[in-house]
Amino acid sequence: MTIKVISVHYKTPELIYEQYKSVRQFYPEIPYEIIDGSDDNNNYFYDLENSDKNFVVKRFGYNIHHGPGMDHSLRNSTEDLILILDSDVTIKKELISEMLNNFTGIATGKRIIMNKDGYEMWQKKGEDKDNFKYPYIHPYCMLIYREKYLNFKPFIKHGSPCIGFMIDVFDKNKSNELVHFPIEEYVDLKIRGTRSKWGINL
Repeated sequence: MTIKVISVHYKTPELIYEQYKSVRQFYPEIPYEIIDGSDDNNNYFYDLENSDKNFVVKRFGYNIHHGPGMDHSLRNSTEDLILILDSDVTIKKELISEMLNNFTGIATGKRIIMNKDGYEMWQKKGEDKDNFKYPYIHPYCMLIYREKYLNFKPFIKHGSPCIGFMIDVFDKNKSNELVHFPIEEYVDLKIRGTRSKWGINL
């Protein structure tokens, strides 16, 4: 079983350098790819590429956005499993083997419930609770089978970029293959690390 780590980057290199240190602390040789949608004419991370043969940056030169960036990597990778990390996530202890111990489905990570528009119940107080029925693995730290991903609708440009995919999984009666994992015990997340600097641009 082959695994790759991916992260989508947009003009916040300080976050990726922190993430890189944490990933390499636990996984010194795992394939690691940055989808760089920076649109400021800067070529980030050449130093890391030059010193690490297993670290690759795909530079688009325009803001590809989170969902399409993840989708591009999933469609253009060869590994069996992809560990997706938000750019503002760092790993604090070994997690891949623990995730695999808990996982036989499509994706695993923090499992929440959303409505069709990609909102949780606390975000839409007063809305009929029956609208909140779609299990959703949050992509800030998600392990996903690449080939299974290709059977469903793609991740999109959206505040909840996996919502179309997760609804499609639900409609095909496969939500039991979206497996919860206590991600908070294994990673640190800087809330809105990129968004606080550059916005969400939806």
